[in-house]
Amino acid sequence: MVAFAAAVLLSAAEGLGVNWGTMASHPLPPRAVVRMLQDNGISKVKLFDADAGTMEALAGSGVEVMVAIPNNLLDLLTDYDAARDWVHENVSRYSFDGGVNIK
Repeated sequence: MVAFAAAVLLSAAEGLGVNWGTMASHPLPPRAVVRMLQDNGISKVKLFDADAGTMEALAGSGVEVMVAIPNNLLDLLTDYDAARDWVHENVSRYSFDGGVNIK
């Protein structure tokens, strides 16, 4: 019965997503993490920061990415110019044909 319920729930989902934080005592190389995501059919990921190595590894992977603003930057990014600069540096520069699929 549990397997049937899981199969029904999985078939109704549009895609499986995970959170990916980079603060760890033994972080894996970003390219290895992207490969694990792909190998396990995970099509969406939420990042808690826009680490350059992580973003570069996601480029061209087809994995849909949501980039969060780190909590320590929330006050700073209430300023329009600072927010625009942050988006340019952490989002726009990776959003090109063949780049990171940012949503």
